[in-house]
Amino acid sequence: MKRKRFLIQVAIVTILLLEAFSLPALALEVNDVAGEFICNCGCNKLLSACEMECGDRLRGFIREQIDKGLGKDQIVQFMKVNFSEALLAAPEKKGFNLTAWLTPFVVVIVGAVITRKVIGSWVSKQHEDDDEDDDNGNKPIKSKADKKYDNKVEEELKNYGD
Repeated sequence: MKRKRFLIQVAIVTILLLEAFSLPALALEVNDVAGEFICNCGCNKLLSACEMECGDRLRGFIREQIDKGLGKDQIVQFMKVNFSEALLAAPEKKGFNLTAWLTPFVVVIVGAVITRKVIGSWVSKQHEDDDEDDDNGNKPIKSKADKKYDNKVEEELKNYGD
């Protein structure tokens, strides 16, 4: 009987401890939600970091919504409706705002493709000018001035032998 009572007490204490440790993890805090917004006073700080009066007012508004039992997503939607999307710290990843997320990647990829094509055309122009092999079978890169002087040397060598 004592053993059964002891096991029940241990189970109750364990459940209470687990509950006590899980509540802070589940509790929604003002800064969790405030990190999604920038302050509307013009300081351009995250609402969670703004120390001005307007930041305190907005955080108080968020605190009221949390006390009413609203979740993070519901509060974000409520703030968007009441204060506009301009308060969002980052644009949403849907609709037209998706372009704000995709444009930098598209620009980098297009820039890389253009750079590769330009460099490829420069290299191919140099290879078109090569027409002679060296001792190893490699074609040396020669400019038009080099060809001009090579022709002059060839003429001089022909005239020297005569």
